Amino acid sequence: MVVATPVGGTILTVAFAFAVIWVTILVHELGHYYAGRSIVEIPADRIKLVAPYFPRYVALSDGDEWVSPTDLSRYRTVYAQYDSESDHERRFAAAGEVVQAGVIAPVGFALGLLVGPALGVTVLSASLLVSVVYAAIDAGATLYRGKPSGDYSLLWQSSPGLPVGLLLGFGSLHVGPILLLT
Repeated sequence: MVVATPVGGTILTVAFAFAVIWVTILVHELGHYYAGRSIVEIPADRIKLVAPYFPRYVALSDGDEWVSPTDLSRYRTVYAQYDSESDHERRFAAAGEVVQAGVIAPVGFALGLLVGPALGVTVLSASLLVSVVYAAIDAGATLYRGKPSGDYSLLWQSSPGLPVGLLLGFGSLHVGPILLLT
């Protein structure tokens, strides 16, 4: 049976989904920013969240200009000014996923319990989708360029078990609540 949705309902659904994805990406990038400031101790005037753009990202300053992680080799060079031994690089790379899971999964589950299961499943699914898309883009770009292109490939370069464990942990924190809500 097919149920017709009024145009206004479809527009609101798409707008809501976009807003959830927008907030999820913001939370993810705030994880990187937090790790940069608190773990790596990058000075506030050398790191910034570039928020109004899509996709968002955390930029680092080389002293003359802001460097985006889309130019990963240059980004890593600038990053090395603050963490020359790469003691915290894995934490910095993983922080987006860790904070996203730590914030979005409990919020989505709580919304599912308090407001309605459909809302919780939507929030959790959107967060899961964002991470799957991040990982897929990273894998594709890494295969195409032949060098690390994002958080997962950086972690893979360090130890293949890291991104696998991160994805499994992240996934379980989302899929578990989705199963409980459905």
